Amino acid sequence: MGGSEVSTSVVKWGEGPSNRVSVIIRRYIDQMKFAAHMAVRLSRSFIFLWFYFVSLYIWLYVVYAFV
Repeated sequence: MGGSEVSTSVVKWGEGPSNRVSVIIRRYIDQMKFAAHMAVRLSRSFIFLWFYFVSLYIWLYVVYAFV
């Protein structure tokens, strides 16, 4: 137990609070990108589903008219 011991809990350069904040911001931005991507996919799916049912309705209406 000499007086020449050095503490090993020194924070490295670049691992301070600002790096933690940037990690939090990066995760938030990634989550927002994912949410926007899923919203676009979901809306596109509903549009295609709507076109499918409309075309099916028109096709059945035409088949029924000629029977």
